[in-house]
Amino acid sequence: MSRLLLAAGLLLLLLFAYLTAIRSAFVLVYGLTLVLVLAFWWPRQVIRRIKVTRHIEAGTPTVGEAFEESFTAEKTGWVPAPWVEIRDMSEIKDYQPGRVVSLGDPVTWTHKGTYRRRGWMTFGPTRVRVQEPFGLFSRETRLNERHKILVYPRVRPMPEFVMPAEQHSGDARLLASAWADYPPETSGVRDYYPGDSLGRIHWKLSTKYGRMMSKTFEQPLTSDLLIVLDLQRSIHHGQGEESTLEYAISLAASINAQVHSQGRQVGLITNDSRGTVLTPHRAFRLERAVLEYLAIAQADGDLPIHSYQIWDKIRKLPGRMIALITPSTDAGWLRNLEAIPHKRTARVAFYIDAASFGAPEPHLSFDLHSDVELFVVRKGDDFSRLMRTRNAVRLV
Repeated sequence: MSRLLLAAGLLLLLLFAYLTAIRSAFVLVYGLTLVLVLAFWWPRQVIRRIKVTRHIEAGTPTVGEAFEESFTAEKTGWVPAPWVEIRDMSEIKDYQPGRVVSLGDPVTWTHKGTYRRRGWMTFGPTRVRVQEPFGLFSRETRLNERHKILVYPRVRPMPEFVMPAEQHSGDARLLASAWADYPPETSGVRDYYPGDSLGRIHWKLSTKYGRMMSKTFEQPLTSDLLIVLDLQRSIHHGQGEESTLEYAISLAASINAQVHSQGRQVGLITNDSRGTVLTPHRAFRLERAVLEYLAIAQADGDLPIHSYQIWDKIRKLPGRMIALITPSTDAGWLRNLEAIPHKRTARVAFYIDAASFGAPEPHLSFDLHSDVELFVVRKGDDFSRLMRTRNAVRLV
């Protein structure tokens, strides 16, 4: 509007100068025309000489972690840039690090934010808008440089899992020590510790030395953990981080981190649309591969977790501890879990109570055998305080 008024006023002044032939009127017309041309040219010259650099440390961020991004805006050439607006065009919720600066020397600033969701986060592009001092004309450009960062699921502290009571008499032993009860090779012996299973006792040496001796092992057969993650589309409820899907993925990531920190191997089986299987491997660690999958995983599968196709894959990977994570109210998954031969396979189930996330109240009850551990997870639960639930457990 200001440009239209200036143009209209300039035409009227030119008409007045032509009709009256007043010298000063012509000087004013020439001066205003020069200002108009200069204002039009100014931002077009400046915009081509502005450079904006963005930098953020990638690392291995998780949901809820803070980040800091730095910006540097600089200009080349002699034309001043008194008003430059820099705006971030990425679609990151509650994050807008842009500002208006006056460029002579380079200007640097930082902006802090928080990763609110897992998956790929894109920083950029950047929009730069320049305006000349008269406020008549502006020019903007889009800098298409982008930085992509993979945000991993939130990893929370977890309780130490314990083995089923059937495999250990007396006080329950931590899973880390219990996993060595059924090894492929014996590497030595040590004195018997209360709670060692009968299968670990070296009877010949115990008889020879007159005291109980237990075997030690190089590589426990059951040191591997297989996470079975339910990603069936129709059973998940809730929104954002407060959803059964995000709780399930965070559980899987937390278990993965805990087990790897103990030097064990972790595998993953899901019922997503691709039927993902990551098999534990002795030659290399899958910790990062599991986390990268969980970072982008979606509940897009149609196959229920209790289906034959899923459990056929599980049965082909014997001798591993199984940790099943599901919000499914169909008790078929529990029957399949209990049917796994348990001599060398421990079973742990994490049932995510979908009713606490807004789903209809489930009509489900099960009578757990003593060789299955159940953790019931509800909205708002602290993972480090999860309690085992044994025997007749009713979830309604």
